[in-house]
Amino acid sequence: MVEFRSATENDVEAIAALHAKSWQQNYRNTFSDHFLDNEVVGERLSVWRQRLDDPPNNQFVHIAEIDGSFAGFVCGYIDNHPGFGTLIDNLHVDSEFIGQRIGEQLMVNTAAFLASRDDDASMYLWALVSNTKAIKFYERIGGMPVETVNDFDIGDREIVKTRYRWSNLKFILSLKNDRKAANEH
Repeated sequence: MVEFRSATENDVEAIAALHAKSWQQNYRNTFSDHFLDNEVVGERLSVWRQRLDDPPNNQFVHIAEIDGSFAGFVCGYIDNHPGFGTLIDNLHVDSEFIGQRIGEQLMVNTAAFLASRDDDASMYLWALVSNTKAIKFYERIGGMPVETVNDFDIGDREIVKTRYRWSNLKFILSLKNDRKAANEH
């Protein structure tokens, strides 16, 4: 059974390790091999230490665990952008748990968390265009592509990324009800 909780400072190493592993598995041709093989673990550890040691007021980090095993996490920033709403900055699921809808559950729980604060909440994220699996997932759960840009904000090379937006959270929240109905039959 999947359990969800808020992250603590004690989760820094697990989050950083999963984040690095996810980049190594999904961005092999996007970032350099040198960065992925030699730098990403330390770089992500530094980022996550800062995020969990001194979080901004609008940051949230939620973790999914299965039978006590760290399965995935989502990190976001509430009302990060006046036009797009809450930024989902990271969503990663350990490859051992792919296919168990952990990512979907994290996104549904995030949408419910945001909707409980604001009925008109919206959210967005950036997906690297090279990550076609993620793009298919975001589109399946109702994300709409808004714009594509080139940037140097992560990794060690220029990236191309697309902003996906959920202008309201009704569709993504309906996935919770769909899962609940499927489990009852």
